[in-house]
This record gives sequence, C-alpha cells and structure tokens, in this order.
Amino acid sequence: MILLKLFFTFLKIGLFTIGSGYSMLVLAQRYIVGVYKWLTMEEFTDLVAISEVTPGPIMVNLATFVGTRIAGLKGAIFSTLGLIFIPFLCLFIIASKYLQFKNYPLIENILNVIRPIAIGFITVAIINLFKNSITNFKTLLIAIGVIILVQIFKVSPILILIGGIILAILLKI
Repeated sequence: MILLKLFFTFLKIGLFTIGSGYSMLVLAQRYIVGVYKWLTMEEFTDLVAISEVTPGPIMVNLATFVGTRIAGLKGAIFSTLGLIFIPFLCLFIIASKYLQFKNYPLIENILNVIRPIAIGFITVAIINLFKNSITNFKTLLIAIGVIILVQIFKVSPILILIGGIILAILLKI
C-alpha cells in the first residue's frame, strides 16, 4: 500500500509541476510534509539541501531519499519511477515532434506563459526554503556571501560547496 502511495504521490508531483526541479519543491513539500507528514519541515529542508549537493537532478534525488526513508529500497524505486514517468513520456513526445511544431504561434504562446509560471513556482520554493534554512544572522551571512560569490565574482558553485564544507568542519559552524 505504501509503495503505491509513494508512486502516485510522486507521479502527481511529476505531472502537475512545470519548470525545473525547484518548481516541483512546492508541491513536494505540500504532500511530503503537509498531507502525508512523512517528514517534518526541518527534515524536508535537510533532504532538499542534501539532494542539491549530491549528483543528479534535485527532485530525483529527493524522491529517492524520501522513498528510502519511508519504505527502503523498494520505496526509493517506486518514488523515483513515479516522479520520472510522466516527464519522461512528455519529453519523449516533445522531443520527437519539437522541430515539427516549434514555430507554431500557439506553441510559442504556451511557452511564453509557461516560463513565468515556472519562475513563480521556483520563487515560492526559494521563499519556503529560505524561511527554514536562514535561522540566524550567521546563516543569513552565508547565504548572502554565496549569492555574491556566484553572481558577482562568478566563483564556481563546486568550489563554494567544498569551501563551505571545509569551513564547517574547521569552525564547527
């Protein structure tokens, strides 16, 4: 029963979100934390952070982590398959027909609407993560520092992550 619930929950997340993995976080949080209470908000935020720094797409990593946490290896498989099933089918269909339809005005109009919707979803996810990750002045400074390093000084996110881990170990931040 739980395996089917995991599969269909992540199927809905994959089906009803537009944009990147970050836009999926809003719906994922609603189901994982709010509806099914599989994780607390703090646990969800931690898993999102881990999903971000581990190789692979953030939502695939998150689905795998949540599935593992709820039902072990089978849970990971069902969650991940549920998440990727619909997007895989959509991408397959779009990829096979894209060149044929890309210049149609209707397709261009749809894409012009989908882009800002995706940005809206991503913004909501960022706000939710911000509320749960920025817990004091020190974490606020870290976030601002990362934004400045990446956006202004164009420092590689990989170097920032490695540096952050080293600082955390040395300074016990």
